[in-house]
Amino acid sequence: MRIKKRNYMILMIFLLLVSIITISSNAEETSVKNQTAVEQQAGICLNESIQFMKEMQENDFKINRINESLRQAQNLFNSQNVLKEKNKTYDFSLVLPYCDEIKMIRDSAFEARYEYEAFLKFYNESITSGMNTTNIELIISEIILEFQNERFEQVKPLVEKAYGETISVKSSYTALNIFYKATTKGIKQFFVDNWIYLCTAIIMITILFVVFRRPIMKQQIRRKIKALQLRKKTLKNLIMDTQRDYFTKGSVSEGIYNIRTKKFADLIRDIDRQIPLLEEEYIKLEKKIS
Repeated sequence: MRIKKRNYMILMIFLLLVSIITISSNAEETSVKNQTAVEQQAGICLNESIQFMKEMQENDFKINRINESLRQAQNLFNSQNVLKEKNKTYDFSLVLPYCDEIKMIRDSAFEARYEYEAFLKFYNESITSGMNTTNIELIISEIILEFQNERFEQVKPLVEKAYGETISVKSSYTALNIFYKATTKGIKQFFVDNWIYLCTAIIMITILFVVFRRPIMKQQIRRKIKALQLRKKTLKNLIMDTQRDYFTKGSVSEGIYNIRTKKFADLIRDIDRQIPLLEEEYIKLEKKIS
């Protein structure tokens, strides 16, 4: 009886050891498979990152920032390979954040360029000879500097600022153009000769402004709406140009085509959100006047 019990205990211990060895072997096999999948993913993302860098080079972007991230990713990949060959602990997932950063830089670069190109087209269609574009040129210089320093994420706020300044310059020029054309003498002499008339005009303008303040505000809103509509038209033309370059000429890749059309479409949707708000404000002013 005792012999049977002892044999039974030996059998149970043997089965337990076999189970532990089997589980350990399966866990190790699963870990190896996971590491292999991550290694393959890291290799794929490195190849994609190299293509992204080449794409930026071909489109005349500076690549110091993306090249530094790629160098670090490649060094990490190589070091993990060395650890793997020496049967030491390795982790190829360390490479993946650098690939994500490279993709982010590439996407930011192209989006920044498309927004800047759209603004330049709007700017050239809006500005005429004689307008004071000093502030706009300063903003454009800032945008160019951001491109040179590869701070692509900083371009969008500057582009929006440039749009606002362009609209302001255009509106001011339209309002003051007749006045400046009528002035044939120096500004100082003009005020000396006509100060009485100017004071009278200022008083009258102040009275008229109080009386016609709301109509003036309506006119400003109409100008903003018109400027947004012109900007929307410009963006639609750029989408058509992009479609022609992709489908007809084949001069842009599918990736660039998708990014460009998506960005222009987002800008159009943003304009479509602004116009109804301005129209609603315009309607409120009309009701107050009536």
